[in-house]
Order: sequence, then structure tokens, then C-alpha cells
Amino acid sequence: ELAMGSRLRRLSDRVMRDGTGIYQLLNLDFEPRWFPVFYLLSQRSSLGIMEIAKALDVSHPSVIQTVREMQKQGLITAVNDKNDKRKRLLQLSKKGWDFLPRMQPLWNDIAQAFHEILAKQHHNLLLAIQEMEEALDKKELLNRVKEITRERQLQEIEIVEYEPSLNRYFEDLNAEWLVKYFKVEEIDKKIFADPKSYILDPGGAILFARYQDEIVGTCALIKKGSGVYEMAKMAVTERAQGKQIGKRLGLAIIEKAKSMGANKLVLESNKRLGKALNLYRNLGFVDRCRPFEKSAYQRSDVYMEMEPTH
Repeated sequence: ELAMGSRLRRLSDRVMRDGTGIYQLLNLDFEPRWFPVFYLLSQRSSLGIMEIAKALDVSHPSVIQTVREMQKQGLITAVNDKNDKRKRLLQLSKKGWDFLPRMQPLWNDIAQAFHEILAKQHHNLLLAIQEMEEALDKKELLNRVKEITRERQLQEIEIVEYEPSLNRYFEDLNAEWLVKYFKVEEIDKKIFADPKSYILDPGGAILFARYQDEIVGTCALIKKGSGVYEMAKMAVTERAQGKQIGKRLGLAIIEKAKSMGANKLVLESNKRLGKALNLYRNLGFVDRCRPFEKSAYQRSDVYMEMEPTH
């Protein structure tokens, strides 16, 4: 499966190479890669570049390149559209039409040869290719690999509970982004100096993300009232970003909140932190008007809430 693209390319190159030799049998100066455009124009008289690309389900630049080669060979020509003078249409030239009667018997021979090959196969290659194309139309290979990679990354991240030996990571990871975007405020310093008194003792929690035996992220849960908790101090070191660590931490802290009886989660952030805000919204947080007049943080200009589903 890993060599699928390379193997299909080798098969295609092999068929194209033999195709060139087949046309040379009749002394036809014709390239197999021109066939789709040539055949289409022989059936549809005249078409624009975009119409050809759509009909063949290929890219616009690919059609342009093929057309230029065929124009240089004198097989097709461009004319003005009678209904729109700004539009150029492509059609077979006189040379192209002269080629056609010589091509058709050869195409029948090629089709018969492929029929013989396919008839001896245990699997219908044409049907398999069609099924593959339909599967990729529904979801491209790139998106499939992205989803699989994200899921694998999530599974590779270990979530661990707070212990005193991890306190330095709690401060260092948060200080990294605070210094980069804002500044470490007095309230931050107090919490970093004694997270037990400010977060844990009042009924909160602190989680850490371990990736490849290294602590790379953290997130806290601060109790604000009966059933209300704040998701705070989420941080992922810059060198480990893009590996789903923030998402894994967010999901873990939400589950932690549920286990502690939370019926509402809140958070504060800043409009400059676009990626973080997108993560919070993907986790289920929605923007709300702040229910209190002033935040404890100077940098806070965003307030969000969510109601975790138990």
C-alpha cells in the first residue's frame, strides 16, 4: 500500500512507453498523453480549455500544457467563439482530422489488446480504478492521512496528574507564551509560586501532557463556584505544537471537570491568540459576554463558556 503511487506511476509509464511505440508502427507522430484531448475534440467538435478540463477531470494547467504541444504539432487550432468573441475554442485542425481515419483502426487494436489482458485477470482493473477514484472523490488521500496522523498523535500523548516535581514545568510552559505575547502578571507569579494553594486546595486540578518522555504541555482547572470551573493556564511548548497536544489536554481537562461534577466551564483569553481560540471553539466553548466587570488579568479580552455533557 505504501508504494501504491509509485507502482501506479510505473504501470502508467510502461503503458505510455508502449503506446508511443504503437503509434510509431504507423509512422504517426503522436503522443499517447494527447489521446484524451484529441479523442474528446473528435467527438465534441470545439471546446474551451475549462470545458476540456472538466470533461476529462484533469487540472486546467495540465490541459494548457497538452494543448500547447498539440498546437505545436499542428493537430489542433484555436478559433473565436461565435457567441463570445473574448472566448477561444479549440478544435481539430485539418491535419488532426486527416489523422483521425488512420487512428481509429489502431485504437480498436489497442482496445482489443487491453481486453485480452483484462479478460485473463482475476480482478477487474478498470472497475478497481473506478472504485479507487470514487473513494478519493469522497475523501482525498491527503485528508485521510491527516486524520490518521492526528489520531495517532493523540494516542501517543500521555496525560499525567500534578505532582510537586512537575511544578517547574507548569511555570516554564506558561511563561514561554506569556513572555512571547504579553507579560507575566502579578497574579501569574502568585499562582506559579504556589499552585497548590491557588488551584489544588480549593478543589481544582492540574494536568500535564507527556510526549516522547518529555513534559510538553499543561492545563489547569480552577474551581470558581458550585459546579463552575475555569479552564486556565493551558500551554504547549512551541517546539511540540502541531501534534494535537493542546486538543488532547483540552479533552482531558473537560473529562476531569465532568468527573468533579462540573456543569459549566469558563475560560479567559485574548484575541491575539487565534489558534488557541480556534481550539477552544472546536472543544465546544462559545463566546459570551463577561458576567463580571473586570478580569484579574490585564491581557484578558475574551470570555468563553461551555456546558460539558455528562
